[in-house]
Amino acid sequence: MNRLKVKDVMTHFVVALGPRDTIKQAAQQLLSNRISGTPVVDKGKLVGIVSETDLVQTYAQAARGTSFLGSPNRLMSLPPGAPAWEVNNTTVGDVMTIEVVSFPPQASVWEAASLMHRRGVRRLPVVDADDYVVGVLTRSDLVRAMARSDEEIAASVQKAFGVLGRENFLALQVETQGGTVSVRGIAVHRSTKELAIHIAAQVAGVLKVFDHLEWQFDDTYPRAAKSPFPSGSQVVRGQPVCGGSPGQ
Repeated sequence: MNRLKVKDVMTHFVVALGPRDTIKQAAQQLLSNRISGTPVVDKGKLVGIVSETDLVQTYAQAARGTSFLGSPNRLMSLPPGAPAWEVNNTTVGDVMTIEVVSFPPQASVWEAASLMHRRGVRRLPVVDADDYVVGVLTRSDLVRAMARSDEEIAASVQKAFGVLGRENFLALQVETQGGTVSVRGIAVHRSTKELAIHIAAQVAGVLKVFDHLEWQFDDTYPRAAKSPFPSGSQVVRGQPVCGGSPGQ
């Protein structure tokens, strides 16, 4: 999990609200999707975040007749005992938090977790280079990644290896214990072996990868070279080849 990225564990399906949605609509969305908060977007770009706390605070302040800071352009105030329809039609833009900490999808999960702890927030909107929302990272996402069983992790690693093609392995075995993954077997090509180890390290819940995967042909040279070992003997164990040709 050391190299795990935010994009690997974040929630990709985002229930977003618009600044012109009413807080009644916001409450319905949060309730129906069983979430406690969500990003607020305008034309796909992040402009704020709204949570259950924001909605409850709005009703509480309306009951007391106190003012609250809504959008950056105005201070909104509702009179004591304001009619329910008036409160319900307050917009998300009036009550959302506009100073939002976001994170890029390529960032480290550990950096995101540290930031969430320092700021005391439960979720981080994930945005691309143009500030478009591409996901949400929650504390639950982090806990889920850490709590995966060894069986689940092994199955995910095996599935991830599928993109490389089973025909590119003469043998392949994945063992997991406490989030530590050991990959054994023989890859046809050295480049496939290196990709496999990289892929394994990116799987959610993987803390460390032990590389016991061997290769048969070195295709990282301009001219592919076959392992100097005869068929049936031990194959080169992923070590750099010294000298002008493999085996020297």
